[in-house]
Amino acid sequence: MRNALGKLALVCGAATAAFALATAPAMAASPTNWVVGPNSPESFTATSTNVVLSINGIDMTCTYADAGGTLQSATGNPAAVGSIDPAHFGRTGESCTSFLGAVDTVANTPWTLNATDYDAGSGVTQSYISGINARVSVATCAFTVTGTAHGTYTNSTGDLAISATPTELTVSDPTAGCSGVVSAGDHPSFNGDYFAVVSGTSTAPTITGS
Repeated sequence: MRNALGKLALVCGAATAAFALATAPAMAASPTNWVVGPNSPESFTATSTNVVLSINGIDMTCTYADAGGTLQSATGNPAAVGSIDPAHFGRTGESCTSFLGAVDTVANTPWTLNATDYDAGSGVTQSYISGINARVSVATCAFTVTGTAHGTYTNSTGDLAISATPTELTVSDPTAGCSGVVSAGDHPSFNGDYFAVVSGTSTAPTITGS
């Protein structure tokens, strides 16, 4: 009797597993073919009014920032679909600010825009910027920020929305004036919406993956 029950359990288990495999939805393949529109390569410019670099409770806010570069079709996953060069934070008469005073940031570009996933329904590409390197100065403190920052790109609006996840960016080479404020190994956050257009136009470039 015990052997019969054991065999029945094995048969039922195998049948359940087979049914689950047969009815499970197929895993969506990650895109490997990326197409930039309306043409490739495409030069672009982008501006932002809400860039914030935050570290240890200190918000460094830019009500103006801009960037430029080139987008190009690519293959692979991740795929390098863009090169960002240059990138500026603040402008004459509109400096980035913090409670410690004005903030000066010098971006060491180029940085690379990488695509990893695409939702055809919303026209949104999951992406990240790699190769970030910038020297930040505020009051008597100066430090370097390096790493990556994840975000999304929306075709309909041209919005490259950046939201660096914890530990993606790292501080190095702080000066003596940073003591007690910013230390090597700290992880700042970086957030902002950059609205991109094809250079010389009001048309947002597109990125699609398949």
